[in-house]
Amino acid sequence: MRRVLLLTSLLVAITACTSPTDPVRTSTAEQGELESSAVSSDSFWADDLGSGCQPPPDAVEGGAWLCAEQTTPDPQAEQDRLAALTQEAQGSSPQDARRAEEERLRQVMAGDEAAHPELTAEDEALAASGDLPADRGSLLIRTDFTHQPQWEALVGALQTPSPEGFVPFLSTVEHQRWAGASIADVAAAAPPDVLLVLADATALSSPEMPLLVVQVRGGAVQQLRVAPQALASVENNLSIANMDWEDFAGSTDPDGVFRGFA
Repeated sequence: MRRVLLLTSLLVAITACTSPTDPVRTSTAEQGELESSAVSSDSFWADDLGSGCQPPPDAVEGGAWLCAEQTTPDPQAEQDRLAALTQEAQGSSPQDARRAEEERLRQVMAGDEAAHPELTAEDEALAASGDLPADRGSLLIRTDFTHQPQWEALVGALQTPSPEGFVPFLSTVEHQRWAGASIADVAAAAPPDVLLVLADATALSSPEMPLLVVQVRGGAVQQLRVAPQALASVENNLSIANMDWEDFAGSTDPDGVFRGFA
């Protein structure tokens, strides 16, 4: 009978300790085991300052007990954490991932493969004649042939990606037929709705090499000087109608050159 009473008392004590309405209590001897076990980060020891955990009524002075605090997880924070782990596992930073996604979208919107197919014999014959092609996207037309080093430097600058990773998509027309040609000459021979970029004497004689961008729409000819490093922004956005001509023309510097948005 005495053994039964002892077991009953023990069961009552265990039930009181594990009641969902009371904090979980531990003895001083058990504290080391709890500290070495996997305890949720949402739990804290009651003797931590500012915990706000009250001891149970029958707590022994100098003892220790464990308080559990239920928190609601943030779904967005968890999603961001998982995305960061995925990017880290793939060896890319969030900035790299963003730039890769922007590049993929830009290529899809611009129709990169369709707009720039492989050159054919007909294309080579057209280039030899100096005619302006209608299906090669935006055209870089050289009208000055007296500054060869500057021309080579300009071509290199246009092939260098911007800090965001963008480059202008240009088909080069380098033919003596256009030497000294005026804007009116080029605009009269331009295919419909093709953006023209002229490397003229003004561009190739200036250290900054500001190109002359020409757009012919509905018989109207618009022109704008653009620094090489800003040409990708102009060409990419105008070629897919993502922005209007006025967006760039209204953002030029006092000297009339567009160098990018401030």
